Amino acid sequence: MTRVGYEKNAQLQLDSWNAQIDALEAKLKVAEAEAAIELEEQLSKLYKLRSDAEAQLKDLKSTSDEAWEDVKEGYESAWGDMQSALKQAANRFA
Repeated sequence: MTRVGYEKNAQLQLDSWNAQIDALEAKLKVAEAEAAIELEEQLSKLYKLRSDAEAQLKDLKSTSDEAWEDVKEGYESAWGDMQSALKQAANRFA
């Protein structure tokens, strides 16, 4: 995959995560107290992971061709963490 294609796919994934987080936020509004506390904790974790992924994507887009592969590895790590956390939250609050 080309760098441009990779960056586009990364942006699409980030957009998808944002939509999934929005859906969890909507569930928070109707959740009972105990579940709401747990969901707030999950959302806090997701916000941090999303921020990390956004920062990695920004670095990916602005890096030189020589350093691109190294930055790509950091993004893929952040991507994996985010994907795992979203799956866990979606399963818990489905």
